Amino acid sequence: MATVTKTIGSGGGRDHATIVLWDAGLDDASDYDAGDDAVGVCYDDTDFDMNGDFTLDGGDLDDGSGDLATVRLTVAEGHRHDGTAGTGVRVHTSTTAYWRWFPIALHAIASADGPYDLIIEWIDFDGSNEGSGKQMFSFNSQTAGSHAVCCLRNCLIHNHETRWVNATTYDVALLNNIFYACGINKNSSETIAIYKRGYRHSAYTYNNTFHYVRSGSTAGHAKIHGYRHIHNYSETRIKNNLSTGHELPNSSSTAIYGYYAIASKTPFSNTTRYSHNAGDDSSVIDIMLEGTLGSSECLSGVIPADIYVSNTYGSEDLKLKENAGSGPGIIGSGTDLGNDKNINYDITNFDRDTITDWDIGAHQFQPEDTVGASFLLADF
Repeated sequence: MATVTKTIGSGGGRDHATIVLWDAGLDDASDYDAGDDAVGVCYDDTDFDMNGDFTLDGGDLDDGSGDLATVRLTVAEGHRHDGTAGTGVRVHTSTTAYWRWFPIALHAIASADGPYDLIIEWIDFDGSNEGSGKQMFSFNSQTAGSHAVCCLRNCLIHNHETRWVNATTYDVALLNNIFYACGINKNSSETIAIYKRGYRHSAYTYNNTFHYVRSGSTAGHAKIHGYRHIHNYSETRIKNNLSTGHELPNSSSTAIYGYYAIASKTPFSNTTRYSHNAGDDSSVIDIMLEGTLGSSECLSGVIPADIYVSNTYGSEDLKLKENAGSGPGIIGSGTDLGNDKNINYDITNFDRDTITDWDIGAHQFQPEDTVGASFLLADF
């Protein structure tokens, strides 16, 4: 079957003006045949202004002939962000109305190690601090009994009031994303930025950066969970993630966790599946690997100001800077995860396969003379 590519943007000659219209067109049997791979390529002509709920579920062809094989929403070379907000294709809201995405993979994958059914990549998702109490992404509307897997990779996800990602019933792979600024203007007694099941094959959590989750609640029992994981299965993988800068106003609160798992599933002590994560609190050790720092090579005590280009709220640049190798060193402390499903491409599209030691988090630090090198991200 064929790969069918459509362009998305407000510039002249684009196939669709908006992502919503591209998704609706995925059902059109005059453009697609059953078994095709559909690719939507966004351009940074203007920002994509959203409001309300959007279900990305196109691909059930209207002539009854069947489904598309895979769907990928991506961004054209030269129109991608550089790891900081406002530098590429951006989804946001210009109003006080919320927006929330419901990505739905079409069908069961052919095998446990097959391609992702639905990929969303290279987009700057700005929650705009709109304050509705809605989640930014919910992956819980997928088909019961299906092992289909969505993938969110190489994206910026930030400034959302309640939750970046909710995947408690069904699943999503999180690869090379930077998440930051969750719950800024909310006073919830519990803020969980990412709530993930971690059950499906290939629904891995690899090389992400999670930064600055907070609540305005002054209650002593208030809780912060940057990344909360439900299941501890043989399919689960959590590696090379960096979680920092989470806070509560009540200085007596000790319930601030970069990593958290429900009590019946802790600790996650299998070092072949959970390793090389880092954070500024001890949960990276206590939750992930039962305090076995040496065997896990996890790192605690990370200081955000020492590792990021800028951790200043409103002007975040969460790429690593040169002295990120000092103290609990982030540079060179990750584990090589290979190149399956493009995990080797970092948040700036740098190919980690060209170097020896991987860093922890979404960004692979490079000396000044190689910053900005561009590599083509392969399909699926």
